[in-house]
Amino acid sequence: MSTTASGYRKLSIVIPAFNSSGWITQCLEHLSVALKNAQISDAEVIVVDDGSTDGTGQEAQQFLELDVQVITQENQGRFLARENGLANCTGSHVLFLDTRVFLAETSLTFVLPFLNEADSSLWTAHVEANTTRNPIARFWRAIESIFWRRYMKNPATTSFGLEDFDYYPKGTTALIAPTGLIRDAIAAFRPTVADWRKVNDDTALLRYAAERTRINISPQYACTYNARTNLKAFLHHANHRGSVLIDGYLRKGTRLNIPIWGVLLLAPIGLALSLMFWEIAVGALVLIPFALFVFVSILSINKIDAMVLAGLFWPFSISYLCGMYWGLWLKVSHKN
Repeated sequence: MSTTASGYRKLSIVIPAFNSSGWITQCLEHLSVALKNAQISDAEVIVVDDGSTDGTGQEAQQFLELDVQVITQENQGRFLARENGLANCTGSHVLFLDTRVFLAETSLTFVLPFLNEADSSLWTAHVEANTTRNPIARFWRAIESIFWRRYMKNPATTSFGLEDFDYYPKGTTALIAPTGLIRDAIAAFRPTVADWRKVNDDTALLRYAAERTRINISPQYACTYNARTNLKAFLHHANHRGSVLIDGYLRKGTRLNIPIWGVLLLAPIGLALSLMFWEIAVGALVLIPFALFVFVSILSINKIDAMVLAGLFWPFSISYLCGMYWGLWLKVSHKN
C-alpha cells in the first residue's frame, strides 16, 4: 500500500499555455462544467502563460466563470511552466490540463470519490481524439489503438504499475494526482537533453509515480483532445514528438529502448539502399502504406482511421524520424 496520499482536501488545476488564444477559453469552459457537476467550488485554477504572443494570458484573465490566476514567464516549455504553476498550488491534489484538452462533463464527478485512497489517488485520463472535421486526428487515434492495444481494444476501469507500465496509455494531459507526489517526481526528474522544451515530461514523471503507487485509468475519467488540423502543424507536432521520444524512452529498462536504437541505426542504411535500388524504393512507397492498411484493418481498427494512417505514413515517418535524430543530438550534446 502506497503512502503517497493523505486524503483529498482541495483541487488545484495547472494549465500551461503557449499561443493558445481561443483554445484557453474553451478549455476553461469545459473545466468549469466538470467542476460544477462534481460540486467542487473551492478549486484554484492557475494558468501559466509560457511566453505567448497572441494574448493567451489576457484571454484567460477575462474568463469570469472561474477564479483564474495567471502567471507569466518567458517561453521555457511545458515542463517548467507546470513546475512554476505547481509552486503556487495549495491543494492536496493537482490536475494538469492542456489547452487543447477538454474534460468530459462527468469526469471529475467520477474520479473524486477515489482520491481519498492512496492506491486510487493518481489518474491518467482516457483520451478521445476529436475527429469532427479533422481527419488528421484519426491518425493519432489509429496510432493509440495499435500501440496501447491491451487497453484500447476493450477500455475499462483498471490500474497498472511499473511491471506493465509500457503497455497502457498514459500522459500528464489531464493527469490528477497528489500534489506532494508530483512535486517529488519533478524534483527527482533528470532530463537527458539540455533544451527543456524538448524534455519528455510524461514518461519520466509517471514512471517515478508508478514506482510508488498504482496509476488508474477509466473511460469514465475522460477528456477530448483537439489535434492539429492542417498538414504543416501536424508535421511540426510529429517532429516534436520524435524529439521528446528520445528523452522519454531512449533509457535503459524501457520497452522502446532497443527498438529506437534499431530505427536510428537502420534508417540510414535503408536510405542508402533506396538510392541504390530506386525502382524497389518506388514500389515500397506504395506497398508499405498498403500493407500497413491491411495489417491495421485486421486488428479491427476503424477503416477510415486505417486509411488516414496509411495515407500520412510517409510524411509522418520522415518528420518523426528527423525529430528523433534531433533529439539524439540534443542528448549527446547534453552528455558532453
